[in-house]
Amino acid sequence: MSLIDRFRRENAVQQYDFWLDLRAVPMRRRRELRRELRANLTEASADVGMTRALFGIGSPKQLAHETAPDDPTRPRWGLGALVAALVFGLVAFGVMYTATTYTSGVEASGVTGQTVRGFVFPWYGVEFSARIEPDRGGLATGAANVQYYLLGPPLLAFLLVAQPWRLLRRRGERG
Repeated sequence: MSLIDRFRRENAVQQYDFWLDLRAVPMRRRRELRRELRANLTEASADVGMTRALFGIGSPKQLAHETAPDDPTRPRWGLGALVAALVFGLVAFGVMYTATTYTSGVEASGVTGQTVRGFVFPWYGVEFSARIEPDRGGLATGAANVQYYLLGPPLLAFLLVAQPWRLLRRRGERG
């Protein structure tokens, strides 16, 4: 099997694993299913080639949906972590953009040689600061008390998407 065929096989296996993870399939079961798919693709590629073997399995997403029905008693830890990371990135970008814009405003006002502090909507409680040195000697910008925004929304997104309370449903069914 060529290096490109191995890459294509592993790409399909990883896509399959991703969709299984989103379906809340346990790690041990996902490992078994990955191993089975890898073996089937290797065997089929020896007979008909990797391209036809990959076409034979169809979409990894559809294969994962057919293989593992959605389990309403399992939290979606992986999807929750992915969404929390995206929310964290958006919040961090928003804070940095606001701090940069605040610094541009201070620069446009012509204030130099002193630190200017202020609050900007919608960042309630976050104090932005900017210092512009005279004669283009440099600038500094910052944001204080931003930790609640960097931790709160991502944590909330994680909890809403991962749905850890599904574990309680599982315990209720056992009892």
